[in-house]
Amino acid sequence: MNGTRCGVFLALAAVLAAAPAAAKVTGPCAACHTMHNSQNGLSVVGGGPIPGLLNADCLGCHTGSNAGGTTPYVFSQSAPAYGTSGTEATTTTLAGGNFYWVANGNPRAGHNVQGAAPPDPDLGNTPPGGTALSTQLNCAGTNGCHGRRSDADPYRDMFGAHHQNDMTGWKDGTSLARSYRFLMGVQGLEDAAYEFRPTAAGHHNKYYGVDRATEADAAGTLSSLCGSCHGDFHHGTGQVASGTFGAGAWLRHPTDFDMSRATTSGEYAGYNGGGGTGNPYSVVSPVATSDTSTTLNTTVYSQAGDAVVMCASCHRAHGTPFAYALRWDYRSWPGGGTNGCAVCHTSKD
Repeated sequence: MNGTRCGVFLALAAVLAAAPAAAKVTGPCAACHTMHNSQNGLSVVGGGPIPGLLNADCLGCHTGSNAGGTTPYVFSQSAPAYGTSGTEATTTTLAGGNFYWVANGNPRAGHNVQGAAPPDPDLGNTPPGGTALSTQLNCAGTNGCHGRRSDADPYRDMFGAHHQNDMTGWKDGTSLARSYRFLMGVQGLEDAAYEFRPTAAGHHNKYYGVDRATEADAAGTLSSLCGSCHGDFHHGTGQVASGTFGAGAWLRHPTDFDMSRATTSGEYAGYNGGGGTGNPYSVVSPVATSDTSTTLNTTVYSQAGDAVVMCASCHRAHGTPFAYALRWDYRSWPGGGTNGCAVCHTSKD
């Protein structure tokens, strides 16, 4: 990252940090935009201008160290504090993780986003379980995750989202600004602090999930979005155990599957140390819910469809210190690391 960009994003962060956590972007227009991409005889953005008269790119605004402010930093220049699961009282990692590790020697620790890390040395621009992208993965655009995913330019693809954003209610996916974390079509309730040091009792995201029988059932879920690139990890028709648990064969780990469908007692009902009724929610291995109210889900097995396994139950989208962007160091277990799988698979630790 060049010196000009660093200066820009630091100034922008200072402005945004003063804005209310659950409001649209506010403050001087010049904090985010430049009229002519010129200041004191120098270009504001080298190689610019950027569409939308922006004075920094996505990573330019979202690079930094998290300390509980209102701007989410997803790329740090020094190693973030992660801990065992990224949920500890000293962590500086948010819900989606951080690109730091994939940018610093571990190409399988997260998404290889352009500007943060080179393409995977073995896979190139082909997502695991999917087909090759036309360019390296971007933050947004047709080859990205955020935005409308309809424009090849990641900035045009995000037009209007930050200005129209409102984090106070349920994001129903009907527009980009009303989509969870600007992931078009995805539903959910956003924690205003982006899960900075989350707690199960009242400070975490509320992920939308459904107990699906077919692929179409999963529309609007985070896992369905992941499956648009990692298709072989998510496809369901004919490959998902439906009806009575065990009636079909799992060919891969289930997503968009309600554990309460399996049984109301036994292994899965012991989720996070509970007994199958009102189990405490786990921020270490979170689950999704079909409940779209603004009431935060602090318990599991309290109503139908509130124990839905999803991709984010095990992974963080941007990256972690661990292989395959897992939330915990499963590769070193047993003998070391952490078996976060045991939060759900309570009889297999």
